[in-house]
Amino acid sequence: MKFILTKIFFFLLIVSVTQAQELKLPSNPLDGRIVFEEKGCIQCHAIGGYGGTVAPDLAKDQYYGSFLELASIIWNHIPEMNRKFRELKMERPTFTGKEMLDLIYFIYYLRYLGEPGSVSNGKKLLTEKGCINCHKVSGKGGDIAPDFADLGEYSSPLFMAQAMWNHGPSMLETMKELNLKYPEISGDEINDISAYIRQASALTSVDIRMSPGNPANGKKLFRKKGCVNCHSVGGEGKKTGPNLSELDLNESVTDIAAQMWNHSPAMIDYMKEEKIKYPMFEGNEMADLIAYLYFIGFEDEPGDPVKGRMVFEEKGCVSCHENGGVGPDLSKIKPFDSRIQILQRMWNHAPRMEDLLLIRNNEWPELSKEEMQNLYAYLISIIQKK
Repeated sequence: MKFILTKIFFFLLIVSVTQAQELKLPSNPLDGRIVFEEKGCIQCHAIGGYGGTVAPDLAKDQYYGSFLELASIIWNHIPEMNRKFRELKMERPTFTGKEMLDLIYFIYYLRYLGEPGSVSNGKKLLTEKGCINCHKVSGKGGDIAPDFADLGEYSSPLFMAQAMWNHGPSMLETMKELNLKYPEISGDEINDISAYIRQASALTSVDIRMSPGNPANGKKLFRKKGCVNCHSVGGEGKKTGPNLSELDLNESVTDIAAQMWNHSPAMIDYMKEEKIKYPMFEGNEMADLIAYLYFIGFEDEPGDPVKGRMVFEEKGCVSCHENGGVGPDLSKIKPFDSRIQILQRMWNHAPRMEDLLLIRNNEWPELSKEEMQNLYAYLISIIQKK
């Protein structure tokens, strides 16, 4: 059921071209799992092996990127989705605005969750990365730093990443004193190491984990913790450090945490030199901040309405939506109160549009991301003129 993607797409494009309406970050992107199951998406799509096999496993064939990268995938795939609905005698689902939003955020969020770690590789990494020179685990290792077993039930990847960040300055200082090389690490390696530590700790209690993260809270933390004093996002903030809007942060939570870890020596030295307080994290703060960084990639640059008009003509939209065509004249349609209303109307219009194209023996008009971006910039512009 790629219909999921279909809706995603429409919402995406609308947000990207309606710059006056800032994207409202979700508090819990996993809420959409309920919609995913209740609307029947799971009958065709699996998530990590759980669900149907008719359509791609969305945790493996990952659909990610900006609004319009998703949008182009969804739009171009509508005919195949509709054929599956008919073939399986399934009713094509409709969505409320909230359901649609929840579903969109959920699909986008799947890549963020990452993969489980490898215990055997984690054991090797503790030696290869030099961690065992300072830390003990299962009674073996150095006495300079805390015993990994002390992490106990808190040794999930996110808790470990937060602990590594908080201890960054003291670790870096110790490494300099001992002439040890600072270990760079990948997101997969964080998963592997934490998997081994949990196994080696022989826990008898419940494994306590952070929530996946609250992007809305993370945006507040980005300012509260002073990140905005060095990093800019979408043109806001200082540019001492990298512009985060230009980085590829559309990765798993531990991949983003690893980028922060690898970058921390330069950050620590700079903050020390400039007498800037090093930001510490507690509770679920690291997860929230990383979730916000991940959602930076959900934005798109605004499209070009002039080029969008050309797409509107070249793709044949004009034959139905102007000059008395079978579709509504979009310049006369009632203005929308929100981007969700646009998404709902476009989604509901897709089956009718496909029927008309089949009658006329016309092909479904596929759109690239750039064409989608420009087309919807044009549509929003003519609707907002009213």
